[in-house]
Amino acid sequence: MSKAEKFILESTNQFSNEDGFDYIPWLTPDQARKAVEIAREEIYEWLEKNIYMYNGECEGDRKKIINDIKQAMKDE
Repeated sequence: MSKAEKFILESTNQFSNEDGFDYIPWLTPDQARKAVEIAREEIYEWLEKNIYMYNGECEGDRKKIINDIKQAMKDE
């Protein structure tokens, strides 16, 4: 289970809105934003561990790729 999935599971209110038959679990908007933030951090960690530069590419290029992805995700 990812950190984001674990956060969602732990933060979900299991006894919230009733739809007439069952209770429907929900997250607050702040909790949902936090889950997205955690998922992004997991992506950055994965990229740091799994992007390998070949053919003499330098470390700066790898970091630039990761920073470009981070910026693109902030812009969304």
